[in-house]
Amino acid sequence: MKRYLEHMHTKPTHERRRHAMKVAGILTALVFVGWITTLGVQLGTPSTSSGQAGVAGTDNSSQTATVLNMQTDNQGNQLIVASSTGY
Repeated sequence: MKRYLEHMHTKPTHERRRHAMKVAGILTALVFVGWITTLGVQLGTPSTSSGQAGVAGTDNSSQTATVLNMQTDNQGNQLIVASSTGY
């Protein structure tokens, strides 16, 4: 690696920048492909009432009680507010 860096120091500035842009582009593309790959898995998993897909150690007792109350209390239209603090 040290030899490679010494070799790159002998190159002109514009070639070093072009090489750095190529490396950054390849790394960004790899991260993007990994994100897209896992996004399909995240969208395909069924979510729980809190929007968390099987997160271990979460306490959903109050949210479960709310869902059960909503299922037994069918008296017309209801407003359901989702909590975003479950992360």
